[in-house]
Amino acid sequence: MLTVQTLVIAFSLSADAFAASLAKGARFPGLAVNRTLLIALGFGVLEALAPLLGFLLGQQFAGVIEDYDHWISFILLGFLGLRMIWKSFSPPDEDSGPIAPSWGVVAATAAGTSVDATIVGVTLALVSDNIPMTIFTIGVVTFGMTYVGLRVGGAVGQKAGQWAEFAGGIGLAAIGTSILITHLSA
Repeated sequence: MLTVQTLVIAFSLSADAFAASLAKGARFPGLAVNRTLLIALGFGVLEALAPLLGFLLGQQFAGVIEDYDHWISFILLGFLGLRMIWKSFSPPDEDSGPIAPSWGVVAATAAGTSVDATIVGVTLALVSDNIPMTIFTIGVVTFGMTYVGLRVGGAVGQKAGQWAEFAGGIGLAAIGTSILITHLSA
């Protein structure tokens, strides 16, 4: 079953992909639809595989750290949320190329935006969330957010991407805080 927490995680994790795609869309406003779809698919797949990797790693250690899992979730998600908030105030990165970003730039950007998802995957293992639904939702939401970001980036510009990153950071920090409060009050 799809939960609000799963949706918040998916939208929070896709916020950095959305911010990056808005910036790329602003930089390359004439991207063809098929290229946009492929870029969005790449972002969605990488963003979905990253928490799976984190989940598999987290399962290896869940039994050892179960007494502290809520603190680990709080610290990791809080750190990631604060990092995203900080990044939202940083100037956007520039890349080169007059027509479209290279596939290397796209792959590096997608991988960079997926690092947070790997860490979130570790925390998902600690709190026993519905992993298949969460991974699927993250992939679909990231695909959609990336596609929309690339298509409207030229119209709205990079400032909207910074606000998306800020909102995603707030979302991750809020989930970490919620996990901590839920475990401490139980």
